[in-house]
Amino acid sequence: MAGFGLDSVDLGRASRHGDALNSLESAELNALAGCAPVSHCPRNKPAEECGGDSQKARTSGPRHTTAVHGDAAQGAAGAEAMRAVPRPGANNGEPAAVRVVPCPGPTDGEPVADVANDKESVLRSAPADGDTDTGRSHEASRMREVRPKVEISTLQRRPMDFHAIPISCVTTVPELGLHGLIRSKLASIRTSGAHVFRVVSPEVRSVPSRAPQRLVGEKVRVRIQSFPQLPTIVSDTFHGRRAMDPSVKGRQLRSQLPSEGEKWMSVRDLSAKIDESTNAMLSQYKDLTVSSFLSSVNDASVTWVRKVTAAGHEKAIMGPGKPHTADVYYVSDLSPENEDGCSRSLEDPACKATVSKSFPTDRLQNPRTLNHHSMLGAGSTCEGVNTNLLYMGTMGSFFSWHVEDSLLLSVSYLQTGASKYWFFVPRSELPLMVRVLEENMDPDVLKAAGGDVWAVLAKKALLWPATFFLSHGIRVGFHAMEVGDYVVTGYGVPYSGFNGGKNVASAVNLACTGWLSYAIEHAAQWRGKLAILIPSEKLLVLAAMKLVDGEWWVGDAKTYEACDPAEFRRDLRVMVAYLTQYLYRVLAYMKMDAHRTCVGKTPTVVALDRAPQLVQKFVADNAVGTNGDPLVIPGKDAAMVTDYSVDGASCPHFGKVAWLSVVVCQTCIEELGVEAAKFAPFCCLECAPDVYDGEHDRLRKTPLPGTQPVDAHVPLVVQRLANGRVSLMVEHLKNMVAVDGEEGRS
Repeated sequence: MAGFGLDSVDLGRASRHGDALNSLESAELNALAGCAPVSHCPRNKPAEECGGDSQKARTSGPRHTTAVHGDAAQGAAGAEAMRAVPRPGANNGEPAAVRVVPCPGPTDGEPVADVANDKESVLRSAPADGDTDTGRSHEASRMREVRPKVEISTLQRRPMDFHAIPISCVTTVPELGLHGLIRSKLASIRTSGAHVFRVVSPEVRSVPSRAPQRLVGEKVRVRIQSFPQLPTIVSDTFHGRRAMDPSVKGRQLRSQLPSEGEKWMSVRDLSAKIDESTNAMLSQYKDLTVSSFLSSVNDASVTWVRKVTAAGHEKAIMGPGKPHTADVYYVSDLSPENEDGCSRSLEDPACKATVSKSFPTDRLQNPRTLNHHSMLGAGSTCEGVNTNLLYMGTMGSFFSWHVEDSLLLSVSYLQTGASKYWFFVPRSELPLMVRVLEENMDPDVLKAAGGDVWAVLAKKALLWPATFFLSHGIRVGFHAMEVGDYVVTGYGVPYSGFNGGKNVASAVNLACTGWLSYAIEHAAQWRGKLAILIPSEKLLVLAAMKLVDGEWWVGDAKTYEACDPAEFRRDLRVMVAYLTQYLYRVLAYMKMDAHRTCVGKTPTVVALDRAPQLVQKFVADNAVGTNGDPLVIPGKDAAMVTDYSVDGASCPHFGKVAWLSVVVCQTCIEELGVEAAKFAPFCCLECAPDVYDGEHDRLRKTPLPGTQPVDAHVPLVVQRLANGRVSLMVEHLKNMVAVDGEEGRS
């Protein structure tokens, strides 16, 4: 998953049936995480025998009677933990009580599949040692019934409370599994920024993902953070301040942000470092509560300041304050054990996983298999996006403020260990959030980002207390994640959080109803700047083809529509608009007067599978790839690398993955030979009218060594789908959009 979200995983080799497999390092990792395996109880055992709540609280009776109640069990210690949280700029810096208030959500009493009534859960008292099934929080919170309203047009500060993220308690597996649950709560996710599915029945919890089996002494990649995070980049102290360094440029943005270390360590060494780090945190903060985290994660007295050296040169240093910091360690982006072959996407030719067409009915899906039944699974492997990764949290480790790649949903599952604490900003608050950050961010950092706060957030390197947003009137959601919780964040929702102790987790991205419009918006805004290119054009076309046939990746078109009819019709309109515009571009480009160097000559159109072999290879060579090394699954054949050509080709001029059509020059491909992949003209339909002729001009003016100057050549439009088929698909989609006599609009 793009971004660091720590979910818990049983690092032991427990199989589906609880059989332990022999793994020396797995035992070490379990000891390191301090996490007992998630129990797998027979269905006929009462919940209390699994270490859960009482049978009364987790009854297997009618679904609408199951809920989590916490007021009575709150306890003085837990309630005290959420008191006295300082709000920057509020009450002259004096501590102020921060409470969690419920956010409006679906009407209580409406059962959804196997989900009980949605009730806001308060944090309960800390569990006894080893009580990993209940996963109860170490904090407590109070709630109020009224949520303050904030006007976007003003930056006036208003004292606010966190709003509680809605929680749906799950006791049985619904027909469409986790997909059905997420679909049913998309409206809640849009309102609150996130939704939580709390699996209160241990017997239906998903089978944990497992860490890969390693040789004794083999090292793992560890990220090293500093707590508190220094220097402070977002604070009221920057309000009204101008940039100090007039020479700062955009390429220097990363160097302006707090740094993280990275080291390969053996499990034994890592375990010792984690113990050392935990002791240092406890010595400094006594107990890392939500309150102490929010008040300590930054130090406004430590920022970038300019210092003149003895030689008269200026340099940036951190100061003037000198706080005591502690290193915190965590293993992030860990590829799970791949015995099931699921570390690759189903569309990846190297994938060896076998997927049953029947849906699981005994347990909810783990994030590992969630995209086996979603449109993201139709793309090639993008590790951490459409395949899951594991994250081992430790006390004080955190995930910075960020949004998911391509504004996708994120699904995070806490499998075992200590609680994880989340903060969310709903999309409705983004205009105000951006204005607040623009006015209160280190001006040198903002200048290096070209004045774009999203460019800063894209680095996933900044953390500031969520109470800073509250003090500026921005609505923020809070959730204390327990073992068995799925946290689903909304499209384009900024979030951050931290780990209260040792835990391990599984996380993945997901595309569901309503995502396509966000994908197109995001691709346009970040054109040419993205490190990860999701093949949104391919996914849109495949989704349209399935809906035209009455199908979907899970369920069918009717069940997909029923969960959120308004968003479903919105998706249809997005498909119609996109494909109609595509057909317009094709027809416009086919006009003879569109090519000043080929007057009187008409571009040729050919199907990809019927194009000459050299052309097919050229298109495949221009497939989107990764910036780093090819994805190689641990313990597998290194030659089995991901083939990204199934997603389309990466346009170097427009920054998109073109799947429907590309424009190439067959003559140049043949004349340039092995150099064609680097130098032959290659365009998507969006850029071809402006770029194709220019590419020939470039080769004419500066021919490659050993080649003749290139003449103007007729463009070749290489298509995966014929225009007629796309046109028929558009007409069918328009008919589907028509509702209650209103003609569908594109």
